[in-house]
Amino acid sequence: MKMMMKLFTIVALLAMTASCVTTTTAPSALPEKYNLGNEVKEVKRINAINVSNWDQVDNQALIFTANGSDFFLAVLDRPLEASIANQVIGIVDQKATIVAGFDKFFIRTAKGRQYYLIEKIYELAGRDQAKQMKEKLSK
Repeated sequence: MKMMMKLFTIVALLAMTASCVTTTTAPSALPEKYNLGNEVKEVKRINAINVSNWDQVDNQALIFTANGSDFFLAVLDRPLEASIANQVIGIVDQKATIVAGFDKFFIRTAKGRQYYLIEKIYELAGRDQAKQMKEKLSK
């Protein structure tokens, strides 16, 4: 019995040690084209009760409206695996506030939901600036 306890203790210690070993990978940096700080205002959080009118800019950025007429550009943590056209899309567990680096965007496809972290949010000055950003980033 004592031998079993010693063996169990050794196995438990090895398991705890192995679980503490982690491999860290450097977070992938966003492509330079998404650093728009000089052109548009980056915001960390937005009050967004009604999010709609999703428009895919390229494979990693989306434009949407909130509260009826406020335009925003969301940059995702990684490229989209599928187009958002004809898909069910939205914000995961959306409350009245969307926070960059915390909230996630989802696309529901035949494979199930795909989740993407919203890395950056830029406030746009209206429909014209949204169109300009789409043209610039889709190149």
